[in-house]
Amino acid sequence: MGQDRHFQSRYLAFLKLTNTVDPECQRVPDLFFPEDYPDPEKRQLATKAAKKICRSCEMVEECFTYALETNQRHGIWGATSPDER
Repeated sequence: MGQDRHFQSRYLAFLKLTNTVDPECQRVPDLFFPEDYPDPEKRQLATKAAKKICRSCEMVEECFTYALETNQRHGIWGATSPDER
């Protein structure tokens, strides 16, 4: 139960930060889930574009930590793909 509260508090802190920072990923969310593109070339281009946006974001470290702590299995989080996490 204590761990659930930790994840919940991290999630709430992450959401609060996204509302404060207004990350670009919220404006183009489809780009950050390249596995949804059936064409491998488009998937690769979306992955590169999403990672480039992530690397310039001021909350990249928090995003990466959130992805690890919540076991995100899809999408680009903190400039990493699921395989890199």
